[in-house]
Amino acid sequence: MRYYSTQRPIGPGSFPRSGQGVVEQIKNFDGRIFCKEIGRLAWGFIDYREPITPEEAAAYELVPAERRTTQR
Repeated sequence: MRYYSTQRPIGPGSFPRSGQGVVEQIKNFDGRIFCKEIGRLAWGFIDYREPITPEEAAAYELVPAERRTTQR
């Protein structure tokens, strides 16, 4: 599941690492860019193997991407 960081680049201490939050990929952009999946600016994204809880996402100001039903 992908989550976008809208407040800061993703770095140590800026994302949850507990529970089922297995990180598969972290991508920071060169600056804030508009991301169609969330309809707003973001600094980067983090992909987790499984979704994190809404409380974890809110605590770290991460915005979940819309789920896709087909591969592109």
